[in-house]
Amino acid sequence: MCGIAGSYHLGSGPPAGDRMATALDRLAHRGPDDRGLYRAGRALLGHCRLSIIDTSAAGHQPFTDEGGRYTMAFNGEVFNFPELRAGLEAQGHRFRSRTDTEVVLRLYTLMGGSFLQELNGFFALAIHDAEDDTLLVARDRFGVKPLLWTEHGGTLHFASELRALQALGAPGALDPASLRQYFTYHYIPAPDSILQGVHKLEPGELLRVGPGGVQRERWYDLVGAAARTPLPPDPAARLRELLDGAVRCRLVSDVPVGTFLSGGLDSSIVSALARRHKPDLCTFSIGYADDPYFDESAHAEAVARHIGSDHHTFRLTRDDLAAAYPDFLQAIDEPFADSSALPSFLLCRATRRHVTVALSGDGADEVFGGYRKHQAELRLARPGALEKAVVALGPLWRVLPRSRNGALPDAVRKLDRFARAARGTAAQRWLSLAAFDTDGDADALLPQPATPHPLAAREHHMARGTALLPGLQGHLLADVHTVLPNDMLHKVDLTSMAHALEVRTPFLDRRVVELAFALPVALKLRRGTGKALLREAFGALLPAGITERRKQGFEVPLRDLFLGPLRPLVDGLLTRERCLEAGLNWEAVQAVRARMASARPGQAQATVHALLVYLAWWRRSREHAS
Repeated sequence: MCGIAGSYHLGSGPPAGDRMATALDRLAHRGPDDRGLYRAGRALLGHCRLSIIDTSAAGHQPFTDEGGRYTMAFNGEVFNFPELRAGLEAQGHRFRSRTDTEVVLRLYTLMGGSFLQELNGFFALAIHDAEDDTLLVARDRFGVKPLLWTEHGGTLHFASELRALQALGAPGALDPASLRQYFTYHYIPAPDSILQGVHKLEPGELLRVGPGGVQRERWYDLVGAAARTPLPPDPAARLRELLDGAVRCRLVSDVPVGTFLSGGLDSSIVSALARRHKPDLCTFSIGYADDPYFDESAHAEAVARHIGSDHHTFRLTRDDLAAAYPDFLQAIDEPFADSSALPSFLLCRATRRHVTVALSGDGADEVFGGYRKHQAELRLARPGALEKAVVALGPLWRVLPRSRNGALPDAVRKLDRFARAARGTAAQRWLSLAAFDTDGDADALLPQPATPHPLAAREHHMARGTALLPGLQGHLLADVHTVLPNDMLHKVDLTSMAHALEVRTPFLDRRVVELAFALPVALKLRRGTGKALLREAFGALLPAGITERRKQGFEVPLRDLFLGPLRPLVDGLLTRERCLEAGLNWEAVQAVRARMASARPGQAQATVHALLVYLAWWRRSREHAS
């Protein structure tokens, strides 16, 4: 893992390079081992390196081919590079390093833009052709690695993070529609960002940049790839084969490797497979010392004993969470309010003391149907008497206490979400179940837009998967298009790269994902049972009870923190002056805080968290822009 940044002057002459040092300073946490700079023609490329494969100077980037024509800045890992390299060597090619970077660049010199189809891994990259003075910028299939870009002042700029892009010269005007999306979904989906004129390159997309301008193209289509995937006679056996291979190749590293192990199904499968190939496997989890409702550590420890891993449980108190919260806010590059990022941040920080690479179970829920909302859609599509009764009782759920703070109010919260999502088209149901704000806080906190059209168009794009595939398969595709890269994978990148920890996701191996979408959805999701195929394929690897466990989110006791040890921070950030300066309705902010302290908080603590993240970012962004 690394950080990359670059500029390309669309006019004649080179881009100004005086800001690149600042941009790389802002990316140093992503790659503390080395940094490099390349300048030629209209292009300027910068790179911060986290050394994983071939930690010698031979892996220095930006990397230039032996002929001197092509230079690449690369962030990510290509897991099939040994096979690709062996094939090239059989054709007579020779290499001067052991890196995947050199193999990727050689493929580009031989194949042009089609080389991307050969890569199985995750990446964001930029390649400059010194002869033609053109630039290719690309992002991986599923959006594991981030890349933002802007065209400003006659120059295209790109970077791994927004703060680095601001250093290069990104425009600074806030995008009101993006802010509304943020308070509704708690993230801002690609291709938009919090700033007008700044774009996220979408997963499976590339930019072709030259003197004539910028062209954006899609290089990967999951629907088409799945349609070309043969249906195996034994899907469970084929999945076991593919996922075992995905785990095995992701254990290859010149630095220490471990796995995250929460005790849930996905991380348990990854850890069990990894233990087969790595006898000295270390596994890592967190536990809450004073919040048993949120604590999964006993399940993780049971799995670790079963598979025989060297397990590390990092036990957190509320004081630990409160002490880490300011650093956590500082790490957030763009407003992003998934509260599970806080424990993830602490898990990554503790894990980095032991290993440089960790495998995770991310992606399984989106690909194999593991969320409760998938069960909800299954029931809403064919409602029986029970489902109709839950919908009819919608007014009751709205007045009962509902929150994430205990078993009963959390159950009411879920029933309320189910009832709210019961009406509308497939796309509208998906959007309703994807929204985090069910209390109307976004409308109260922000000025009403002059026109709803920009937000409506964006939501249509978010839910586009529901129109590309029928039924529940379309809902899973919408999750892979939107929730996976913009929420889950963004969280992984944010919290791991803050500590220079590389996280690898075997469930997002292209062969695994394409098989999953080639199979009938009924194999993945059944009434009452999510991820049915995973349970069937890997149940024998795991201790009794793990395959039957209901999914438990990576929760954190926000309300107790904000009313307790973090109260001074909340008071200091949520001031009238700051809220008004950042475009917020002060009376609505006060109302949310009052509701959080009441007996019926609803989602108020999550909204307060979103406010704190936004205001901390707002203050820092003004500094970065200046």
